Order: sequence, then structure tokens, then C-alpha cells
Amino acid sequence: MSTPVDFPVCLRLEGKRVLLVGAGKIADERGQQLVDAGARVRLVAPEVSPRLRQLADAGRLELRERRWSAEDLEAQQLVFVATDDTEVSHRVAAEARARGLWVNTADVPDLCDFTLPSVGRRGPLVVAVSSSGQAPALARLLRERFVAQVEPGHVQLARLSGWLRKRLPRGAARMRLLKQLVEGEAGVLWLRGERRAAWAQVRAAIAEQWGETT
Repeated sequence: MSTPVDFPVCLRLEGKRVLLVGAGKIADERGQQLVDAGARVRLVAPEVSPRLRQLADAGRLELRERRWSAEDLEAQQLVFVATDDTEVSHRVAAEARARGLWVNTADVPDLCDFTLPSVGRRGPLVVAVSSSGQAPALARLLRERFVAQVEPGHVQLARLSGWLRKRLPRGAARMRLLKQLVEGEAGVLWLRGERRAAWAQVRAAIAEQWGETT
């Protein structure tokens, strides 16, 4: 039987209700990541790290400092499990799936409805490498190498592209312009630090297409 192929996706968790079960290093990192993503986190664990307790004290997550129970799944939309207790992991996954909730269980691919890639961020750019849960250490190594290739100019170019997307009419012409900005001479100039020359080319392309400058 062939191994299923993961479908990569970036979730927008702003305002989403997310349950995190467990303590330890992985739960510590996952809790911070979820809070940073704007999720409404409910954390359930007998003990928590100083960082997670600080987030709870600041009102950035809901803390239930005790062992997990099925009622913790009420009104949740996504579930993360990060515990070394195999029995708890299986119970949470089974109950979550019975309620139609997607669950990720750290280091147990067979209990995951979705896996998490190794992620590096540079401004709006996100570099993610996944091994489909098979080789997290390798994914982390490759991610570090890829992120090292992202220069400040790439981050600025991404922000410029986003700025233009909000101001230019949707359609094929905008797609062509943004592609040229990245792949054409303007992009080369921008990454070399010749911003004025790059911006002059962009303005000229806008004027030619829409008869006005931005």
C-alpha cells in the first residue's frame, strides 16, 4: 500500500478556537506559535512552562491546569496533542475524530489528520519543508538551508508586491506585472539595491498598462 501524499496548505487561525493538550518543549513551542497566529487557544495540562503560564496570565490563552477530559473538545475547531502519554494521545485523537475535528499528534504520524512542516519566516515569506511526518530532523536541516538563502531584498520585494496587489486592478495584466517584478529586470535591480531604477521600471509598466502611476 502506497504512502498517502500530504496536501500542503497554510492555515489562517486568527480567531479560530484551538485545543492544545500537553506540556513540555513541543507544547511550549506549539502554544506560542498558535497564539502568535491569533488563535483562541485552550491549553490543557497538569503542569505548564513559565512561558505558557505567562501567556495565560496575560489573557492570551485559556489554561485548564489538569488532566485532559472529553469536555475540553467542546466548541473547538482544531486539536493539537503534544504529550508523551500514549494513552492520552490515542484517546484525544479518537474523541476528536468522533466529533469531526482534525487533530495533529506530535511525533505520531498515524494519529495525525494533518502534519506540520518545519517553518522559517522572513517577514511575509514563509519557508516550509515537510517530510510527511517521516523525517522531522531532515526537514529542519533543509529548512535552515533554504531560509539562509532569503535575503532582505526578497522580503522587501514581497512587501512591494503585496502593496501593488492592493492597488492595481485584478486580472491578467496585474499578474503579468507582478511576475515581471519578481522574474524580470526590475526584480534584479531591486535585489541589487538599485531601488530607484527598479521602481522607475515598475511605474513605467503601470503607466503603460493603466495610463497612470501609483
